[in-house]
Amino acid sequence: DGNDDSLCELLVLKYISYLSTRRDLWSHVALYCSLLSVDNILETYSSFLINIHSDQERKMTLQQARDFFPEGLDCCILRNVVREMIISDIPWQHAPGEEGAPAGVNSADARKMRSIHWLCYYPEHWPDALVCSNLLLRIFLLTEGVGTEPSDSNLLACKILCDKMLPDDLADVAVMQCEQNDGKVPMSISLPMAQNLRKEYISIEMFLNAHTMYAQFLDVIANTSPSHSSKSKIAGGTQNEFEKGIADKMERNAFRQKKSGLCKIIAKAATRASDALMEVISFSGGWLIDENVSLSEEDTEEAQSRSHEMNAIRSTFLPKVVFMLYEVLDKTASWLEQVVYDTLIQFGSGSEDMLLALFSTFDESDRSNDDDVTMDVLTTSLAAPGFWHSKALSLASVIGNDANMINQVLGSDMERFQTSIAESHVKLGRCSNRDSLFDR
Repeated sequence: DGNDDSLCELLVLKYISYLSTRRDLWSHVALYCSLLSVDNILETYSSFLINIHSDQERKMTLQQARDFFPEGLDCCILRNVVREMIISDIPWQHAPGEEGAPAGVNSADARKMRSIHWLCYYPEHWPDALVCSNLLLRIFLLTEGVGTEPSDSNLLACKILCDKMLPDDLADVAVMQCEQNDGKVPMSISLPMAQNLRKEYISIEMFLNAHTMYAQFLDVIANTSPSHSSKSKIAGGTQNEFEKGIADKMERNAFRQKKSGLCKIIAKAATRASDALMEVISFSGGWLIDENVSLSEEDTEEAQSRSHEMNAIRSTFLPKVVFMLYEVLDKTASWLEQVVYDTLIQFGSGSEDMLLALFSTFDESDRSNDDDVTMDVLTTSLAAPGFWHSKALSLASVIGNDANMINQVLGSDMERFQTSIAESHVKLGRCSNRDSLFDR
């Protein structure tokens, strides 16, 4: 009767509790759990799996769940396990078989990151893996997004999660699984929601890549001096005028080639960083915008919380991206101005031709009239400061584009941005004019 069944379940639960304390007996837990009611299986096996951290043991216990439990229940269990591990703030203690944390990531966060591996063993679980990955990324970003500038150390956990712990094609395969939904996974994610989740994941991944490019740019420009001393053009007074002319020309060419090499380093780093940051700002449909999904999904508490978190991250980080991009453009232009001044100081009246020749080697614009070179090269060459000031000035139209939906998040930073744009306008006027740029 019912009382006997309840007593049997209690006895089985007690035995399962004992098996759970014996790592050498973990392989029997699923079998005994299969004797329980579905609700008890869900609760008991979820609690058991939370304490398993070895990849080999995870695969074994998950396979047993798929063998012994009703179809689809394994996914419900894993949803419980991963969400609980991500959200809970249980003090961390090293568990048998658990790997050490990656350098720069605390052990508790590393455990949360690895919990998503539970959902990566079988493709039908990947949509849920995408849900949980996005959830954890949002938690990290909201936790670390307090400072005035996102530091590399603050974002390291996010980068390691995306670059080293998750499958490269997670988002695409998750959407594909939703397209091919065969009903095996209970409460499966709808295709529109999966596409929305993929866009969220790509948005965050794009920001993380842009931040890496930004950090690399700062490192390059801090360690690459725009100034270097010319070798003595004439060692003594024994050369005649002809020899002096040849020696001077050779020294000018050597100096320009040195400057060209330095400019290439800076231009490459600045281009990579500015392009990556611009991708975030001009992301199609707006960066980290929660797109409309079915009403049933929108009404859930989890969906509402997700939308709120995305908006908070967008409001925190998008203004930073704008100023990170402006900083890249402005610092590059300032560095190149120092190249101009260094050349003017060392070569005087002959510097102008040297600099125009330098700018021309970086000019990729298509011209048919050589007479236009002198003026245009001041704003079209990657080695000319005017080019980067012009790009900084063009940010105004990007921010003003309603499609990018940036105005609404800049808020009090708008005045600061407008001041920066005004400064770029003045700087561009100076650097696009031959007389003012080459005036010592």
